Amino acid sequence: MIRIATTIVVVLLAAVAAVVSYRHAFEVVAANGESGLTAYLVPLTIDGAIFASSMVLLDAARRRLPVPALARWTLALGILATLAANVAHGWAHGPVGAIVAAWPAVALVLSYELLMGMIRRGAAPAPIEVAERLDETVVEQVPAAPIGPGTARREPVSICGAFVPAVSLTPPAKTPVLAPAPDELFPVAAARYGDQLAEGKVPAISRIKRELKVGQPRAARIRTYLDQLATS
Repeated sequence: MIRIATTIVVVLLAAVAAVVSYRHAFEVVAANGESGLTAYLVPLTIDGAIFASSMVLLDAARRRLPVPALARWTLALGILATLAANVAHGWAHGPVGAIVAAWPAVALVLSYELLMGMIRRGAAPAPIEVAERLDETVVEQVPAAPIGPGTARREPVSICGAFVPAVSLTPPAKTPVLAPAPDELFPVAAARYGDQLAEGKVPAISRIKRELKVGQPRAARIRTYLDQLATS
């Protein structure tokens, strides 16, 4: 309920601030040589740049991928442009008038980023069930009781209520090495650290966490995959 109410308030605030900011930008554009349809469309390019870059940031957050530098620059330029247009609109009334005119643009950017932040925090990646099961699996070894020279036999074992019959103990086979569960970031990591892997070096988990923006378990799985690539 709190999240819904907060979202409604933020959306309403952003709508009011967007209308006022658009009006200020339109009057500045119209007073400086533009008219007709162009004067109406130019302010939309400013708000559109902010919206488009924020969507790219949101998509990167949902996919747990590095944010493109162009998206950050576009967002910064859009914010500067809308601030400049609103300040120019109120400049004729002095510093106070400029601050008052700039406030709708500030409120628009802040409320919009608040809304995007709520969406980003609520966007969780799809769980990797196979990986989670591997992480939570605990293998319990039952010691064999010798029954004669050079022979051994396992006693019947009950696991989770199911009866497992006794089997003859043969020379133990090598425990297979389980590969990490498939992850959509494996090819991304392989491409990013390809030069380093070619030299037989594997990036540290802390570096993987920082650069790919993932948690400790996922970074460990990615590093295991990269280690296999480096040694293959």
